[in-house]
Amino acid sequence: MKLESLLAYCTAAEFGRLTQQLQLMQLQVSDLRAIDIGLSNHSFCLTALHTSGATQRYLLRINAPVTDVICDRTNEVACWRSAEAAGLAPTLYWVDPLNRFYLAQWLDETSANAPNLTPWQQFSARQSLSSAELADQVRGHSPASLLHASQQLPINHTEQQLLSKLQPLLLGLRQLPAPALDISLARQWHIYVERLQQMRDSNNFAQHNAKDGAGWLQRFEQLQQFDCRSVLSQLDEVLIQHQYCHRDLSANNLLLTAERLMCVDFEYCCSSHPLFELVGVLATHQLSPVAQQQLIGGYLLQHPYVTVDALAALPAALDIFWLYSCAWALQMADGQCKDASEFFSWFDNYWQLVRK
Repeated sequence: MKLESLLAYCTAAEFGRLTQQLQLMQLQVSDLRAIDIGLSNHSFCLTALHTSGATQRYLLRINAPVTDVICDRTNEVACWRSAEAAGLAPTLYWVDPLNRFYLAQWLDETSANAPNLTPWQQFSARQSLSSAELADQVRGHSPASLLHASQQLPINHTEQQLLSKLQPLLLGLRQLPAPALDISLARQWHIYVERLQQMRDSNNFAQHNAKDGAGWLQRFEQLQQFDCRSVLSQLDEVLIQHQYCHRDLSANNLLLTAERLMCVDFEYCCSSHPLFELVGVLATHQLSPVAQQQLIGGYLLQHPYVTVDALAALPAALDIFWLYSCAWALQMADGQCKDASEFFSWFDNYWQLVRK
């Protein structure tokens, strides 16, 4: 691809700022390859020749305007910088003054000791974990007893290696300074519902045909009728304080490089509930029940920010995760959506994972 092809994703003025920055960095682009043309941002591998003669690759991300209303870009950059300083994220070289572009270090996924773990994306969940299934796994246990019991059970070598990378990342992020942006689980739920109400009231939802319009409204009504109070109360009871939470640690946002797991995409990062960070990993990674139990026990054992009863509230955190996912699916099915069927399928899948 030519650099000019980026004009499909940004304005001429924005493109001008990018080219000016590349000139300031003394970089001449020789290749551009699309990596992920997603709903919230567009990522490219940019290869450039420096005037010194060195060739280097960069990650170029273009933030989609549709997510500017739901993402505090200043907070996103601050959270990225914090993780970068701890060696848990790639180097962020340049941030566009108006936050349309990020230029960052390109990371090749490599592992001499565990080549079977790359690419990390292979561990994306193929079968979703329901809150009821998680409740069965942890019932009657403390973090210590769950960890001990699961360590007595067989686990394959790949999952042992996987856990040896995941645990340090989770514990490392937990130790970072809590971001200034603090969002409780109840506040986030309120934000989602309020945003969907605004979409409904302004007719900014999928209604390219009558079926889509009726489907969106019916699913939004399901969400509104769900009483979150008892679920949120369980989580409040075990909370000591919020911590640094990436809030989107899916396998697609993790990269294994130089034997260390790093994370990208800090759009949802903030100070929030420690249990939400854990269930985000459980929900999005394909792990055996034994691996899940070892990850849970290791994360919650002597956790400084939740009470000793936190394990019993973990299924409630997963309920909230899937409810947020339902709300996200409806948000994506906005008035510009020509075919909402895929988003409705996601909603229906997430909905059946919540305990009713």
